[in-house]
Amino acid sequence: MSKLKFILFSLLLTAGLGMISEQAEAQRKRTVVRTRRGTTVVVRRPHQRTVVVRRAHVRYAGMPRYGATVRVVPTGATVIKYRRTPYYFHNGIYYSRRGADYVVVRPVRGVRVRVLPVGYRTVVVGPASYYYYYGTFYTKAPQAEEYEVTEAPEGAVVDALPEGYEVETIDGNEYYVLDGVYYAEVDAPEFDDNVGYEVVVP
Repeated sequence: MSKLKFILFSLLLTAGLGMISEQAEAQRKRTVVRTRRGTTVVVRRPHQRTVVVRRAHVRYAGMPRYGATVRVVPTGATVIKYRRTPYYFHNGIYYSRRGADYVVVRPVRGVRVRVLPVGYRTVVVGPASYYYYYGTFYTKAPQAEEYEVTEAPEGAVVDALPEGYEVETIDGNEYYVLDGVYYAEVDAPEFDDNVGYEVVVP
């Protein structure tokens, strides 16, 4: 009888160890870690490369990609001329004519609009206030009821970037690069996901 119990015990122990091993292996394959704030990396998938999921552009999901080319501008776009260069402005996005097509661009400093895009955010840097939307910063135009496009101010922290940014690594640090402007991921408790993107000079 004791021999039978020993055999049953051995079988149960072997099965139990097998299940634990399978669960551990499954967990190992599903491991999710944070390598940098706001960047989720799925690791340890056999025979697969590391997958990096970047969420900087989630807020602007469904909107045109920065640098994208379209055949026609959206209906209702407003034409804004600046130094003989016309921009086509629609829902906070600027289009510039390139041959027979139009390209989603960031406008040059000095372009003015009467009304800020719906969904803009106010960004305070030192004593100055800026207004941000879709990769473009504005300031209140002096002595005018208008808002003027300005350069991205160093130290400004924004909640999102339009899709079309590149990721560049310098001295082991990753930066999001959009039209020559560098952004670094930072903790930002003022935003829903606690992640922001700060304008920096790498």
